[in-house]
Amino acid sequence: MASIRALGAGVAALGLGIGALIPIFLVAYPAAGVTPADAGRPEVILPVIAATPLLIEGPGFLEVATHLLGGAALLGLWMTLGKDSILLTTATVAGIAWMAVDVIANAVTLHVVPILAVDHMSGSPTAATSLALLTQVVDGLRLGAHALGGLWIVGFSEFARRTGLVPAAISWIGIPVGVVLSANLLAPALMNVSFMTVPAWLVALGIALTRTKPASELARRSRLAMA
Repeated sequence: MASIRALGAGVAALGLGIGALIPIFLVAYPAAGVTPADAGRPEVILPVIAATPLLIEGPGFLEVATHLLGGAALLGLWMTLGKDSILLTTATVAGIAWMAVDVIANAVTLHVVPILAVDHMSGSPTAATSLALLTQVVDGLRLGAHALGGLWIVGFSEFARRTGLVPAAISWIGIPVGVVLSANLLAPALMNVSFMTVPAWLVALGIALTRTKPASELARRSRLAMA
């Protein structure tokens, strides 16, 4: 079984992977000719993707790999810290679902969008419409994943608070961070807030986990907390 420190590194890597989307969207895409205002304009996006498919494939593969690693870390934390904890078990189910849905959404995007881009440049009259529909479906999946991810953040934060797993500030901050992430489903504009707060919190949590006490002590605390 992986150590708490290794699992913490996995959580930090998840945060860094999600955070890597920020410079990609704010720097790489505008440099290629796609601004945030073009998000709903397939006629602008598809020619750029056809010329530079790495703009989709690079982030897509990064996020698939990152969320697979994140899923393994979340599962490992549950196996190490709280198999008997209803709170952590429930949170982990939501967390694994978060990782799984994001993997699927990114896999569909990186596979289908380059094909649509080529079709569009070949004169397909339906490629732009297909991209608009795909974008709506993928965005819906991601918002649902965020709702589940917020539940994991809130649940894990509360578990960590009860057990003293990490510094109290990280646990307390995680609760509003998770609530806002879940609220993305009802208020998609909050995604901009979550893109800034969730990666930073995951990195802070991961670093804190790499500095925890031995697993035997953590397991003892978990049993005493009955979280």
